[in-house]
Amino acid sequence: MFSSIVITNYDAYEPYISSYTMNIHYNKHYKKYLDNLNNLLSKYNYEYSKEELVKNIDIFPIEERDNILFNLGGVLNHELFFNNLGYGQMSEELKNKIDEDFGSFDDFKKEFIKQANLLIGSGYTFLVLNKDNNLEIINVANQDTPISYDLIPIMNLDLWEHAYYLDYQNDRKDYINNFFSIIDFSKVSKIYEEIQKNI
Repeated sequence: MFSSIVITNYDAYEPYISSYTMNIHYNKHYKKYLDNLNNLLSKYNYEYSKEELVKNIDIFPIEERDNILFNLGGVLNHELFFNNLGYGQMSEELKNKIDEDFGSFDDFKKEFIKQANLLIGSGYTFLVLNKDNNLEIINVANQDTPISYDLIPIMNLDLWEHAYYLDYQNDRKDYINNFFSIIDFSKVSKIYEEIQKNI
């Protein structure tokens, strides 16, 4: 059984994300994915982390894999999104890598916002590390995870309507722009640096 991450301060990101939206997002959506996942996995024996399960999905019967992957992606993607939120500063190591791969932080921000606005329907915009250890910005649909494509996610933006509609209605562009006011880049930096230690 996988445990949930803990969020208690739902109003920490106002006015950009309301406490009402955070409460529903965490308690209704994220926890539903987690409950579904644990229920689906309850009859199997395995010793994998959530990330390892993505890469070992073939241990499950083929007729259950899509449902497991959908809920597993829902858990992984939400946990990364919630982890991204905050107000910490970017490390020099990550800043240098962003400058190297995108030209500057401003160019990275513009490209991330551009890609997020291009996503059609529900999904996420991710900052990932590819097999060459370079940063990329990609979009995925629904609850797909970059891990399935041998990409390592380090930051994402939830673009499902439940993440923003109560606060922004159909003004998704405003939500996307405001995301950069509440990214805890110290946490993103920590994920990046941990990956670099293990390469």
